[in-house]
Amino acid sequence: MALSIFESHTTPSSAEGARPAAVRASLSGRPPVLVARDLWLSYDGSTYALRGVNLALEHGGITMVLGRSGSGKSSLLKVLKGMVRPQRGVVELPTIHSNGRSAQHYVAYVPQTLGLVRGMTALENTLAGALSYSNPIGSLLRLFPRRTVEEAKETLATLGLAHKANERVSSLSGGERQRVAIARALLQRPDAILADEFVSQLDPVTTDDVLRQVRTVTERGVGLLITTHETDVAANFGDRLVVMSDGAITHDGPASGLSASAMIDLIR
Repeated sequence: MALSIFESHTTPSSAEGARPAAVRASLSGRPPVLVARDLWLSYDGSTYALRGVNLALEHGGITMVLGRSGSGKSSLLKVLKGMVRPQRGVVELPTIHSNGRSAQHYVAYVPQTLGLVRGMTALENTLAGALSYSNPIGSLLRLFPRRTVEEAKETLATLGLAHKANERVSSLSGGERQRVAIARALLQRPDAILADEFVSQLDPVTTDDVLRQVRTVTERGVGLLITTHETDVAANFGDRLVVMSDGAITHDGPASGLSASAMIDLIR
């Protein structure tokens, strides 16, 4: 039986129109790690930030969610993570079976601000990802099992940060901090990572470097969902492109073959 992050049944206003079609099938044939069906979200009870959103995030791929500011991208990620409960809809992890961990622990979230503790080292921030399955008393004392510490070091090394493990985050560059945030997410041992505009503050060269490093994450089978308003980022690094406008998905298909200019036309 699939794990459900939540299931809500409140009926949205009929003025918002009919319910949308079913979730689009996987483009690559890989099974979906996360499926959202018919998500409706309103913060004020009158206008909708999400309107009938259907989405499937597959294992081992990068889905780019493209849209203008206010299109609903950040709201979508918060709902998928379980941080915000919608008025209607279902979010579930169809290929995951509970082993004592809550559904939310299988989905890691990287906010736009990254959420790192700048006074702690890269290694200490990475180890924070293990809090959901580590001994709570030991975690409070920053006493993690040796195998967990080694896993954190290996994860940093995979992302090109082995030599920065013991440096405080405050001394790292923007691109290095982005990779620490991904390392922390990976140590959560998730099946899906949701990243909200997490390269939007970086220069083009650093963005390219960070996303090439992040691409290695998919080799573990992790599904990545990255929101962006930058068409060149979506065109160069996405396997799948989802376009949002006014809280609804207006396009969902392969990113390959779409130029940045074509993507601009999709979000107009």
